[in-house]
Amino acid sequence: MKKIINFAKEFSPSIIALVLPAMAFAQTLPTPTAPTQTNVPQGNITSMQSILQLFCTVFAWAFWFLIVLAVIFIIVAAFKYLTAAGDPEKVKSAGTMLIYTAVAIVVALLARAIPLVIGSFLGAGNLTSC
Repeated sequence: MKKIINFAKEFSPSIIALVLPAMAFAQTLPTPTAPTQTNVPQGNITSMQSILQLFCTVFAWAFWFLIVLAVIFIIVAAFKYLTAAGDPEKVKSAGTMLIYTAVAIVVALLARAIPLVIGSFLGAGNLTSC
């Protein structure tokens, strides 16, 4: 666990530096419209379908975040492996990082599957954004 924390401290600035510009470009500004009665958002959740759509949205963001993170970890592990120069400790470190990456990919796939499983148990029918 201590190795994971140290790794996160070591590479978190570079990960943030890679992800932050993409998040800034993803923002869109809404077009201004004249306020009407139909544009007023309702505070009440009206159905189980809307709750499941919220879960789908959250888990979809988690999926893409974990996939991007896994790709970054694969690149870093490959770099560590290539620069190991036969040092068994560095090769073992790169292999461990690849195992953690495989776990992250499995968790990402579960993030895609969980809303569908919950929706089928609750009888939500068709979840369009999943």
